[in-house]
Amino acid sequence: MKRLRTIAIVFLIILPLDVGVAQFCRANCAFWKNTYPPGDHRVRSEDYHHGLAPNRWVTEAWGLSRYRYATNSLGFKDSEPRTVEPKGGGARVLFLGDSFTEGKGFAFAETFVGLVASELAGRGIEVLNGAVDSYSPVIYRQKVKHLLEKVGLRFDALVVFLDVSDILNEARDYPLDGEGRLIVPLEETEALWASLRFLRDNSATARLVSVAYDYASLLTRIAWTRVKIARALGKWLFDVDEMDFWIYLTTDLRTSAWTFDDARWRDYGAVGRQRAAAQMDALWSLLQDRGIPLVLAVYPWPDQLFNDPQAPRHQGFWRQWSEDRGVEFISLFPAFTEGKPRDVLQRYFIPYDHHWNAEGHQLVARIFLEQFRPPSARER
Repeated sequence: MKRLRTIAIVFLIILPLDVGVAQFCRANCAFWKNTYPPGDHRVRSEDYHHGLAPNRWVTEAWGLSRYRYATNSLGFKDSEPRTVEPKGGGARVLFLGDSFTEGKGFAFAETFVGLVASELAGRGIEVLNGAVDSYSPVIYRQKVKHLLEKVGLRFDALVVFLDVSDILNEARDYPLDGEGRLIVPLEETEALWASLRFLRDNSATARLVSVAYDYASLLTRIAWTRVKIARALGKWLFDVDEMDFWIYLTTDLRTSAWTFDDARWRDYGAVGRQRAAAQMDALWSLLQDRGIPLVLAVYPWPDQLFNDPQAPRHQGFWRQWSEDRGVEFISLFPAFTEGKPRDVLQRYFIPYDHHWNAEGHQLVARIFLEQFRPPSARER
């Protein structure tokens, strides 16, 4: 009993001091904000699960990198905070996708959507980027429905960059209720996570742990949760080739290997793709009713570069899906899979990551603009 009382007293003393030190650093130390940018711009949505807070300047972390971007009045990533008029003027193209299309790690102007926006602005076409990390077809449909019916947003074409990881998202991450509606986490659950985030963001001890993690993630990056990291680090300690280590971290991933791994295909790939196709059908029908054309784009991860360059379960399936519905289809696969995989990985991807670097975004923008047929403004 005495030991428990001592532990309780120590805890009650240390925790306030810990939080106090963190608050002092937050208020008085410039490095604190640079190292630990707040994440309160990523918000819950009752209509489409999650999104970005509107009209904000955001400094965000991606590994050890820090980058800055804005959100507009719709909560879309943009070059600066601005008001987007729902009806607008002239032609308008809306992009949707996940972290690749959001452009994790880069300011808006450096992302492929920002580059496309700059090019199309010269032709009198406005580009909006509604993509957010971890989106998938069920959210694409829900968000478009919200934008059309509640916001009254007018756009003349929708471009969906459908990611390989969308299939796992559909199978595992976004359950539906009995009426086929997306289940959004309850406020109570969010309150719990908010409390945990408060301790994480306001505790000096947690921040020191975070520093150690950030430096470790320089090598492990996105794959840090995988058991094979331990094996990879062991190999690295014995002077393994840098590219071999990079390939090791970004291939045979649960999120992307379903296109060629039969066990993963049976586990979640088949059902995930079936659900994704059903959601894309519903999205296509929603757009058809309003005369809005859909453009579907697909692209490979490092897993496809090395193991499945044709990816019939993904590229082939969505090509046929688009052909059957008269949807414009753009594949980025040839741009990434025609060269030697190691060279492509090194040239177009963030080191030890499966996302594109700045040159990768430039490549995607160039190929997209070569194939995309820009719309003209529809009747209001």
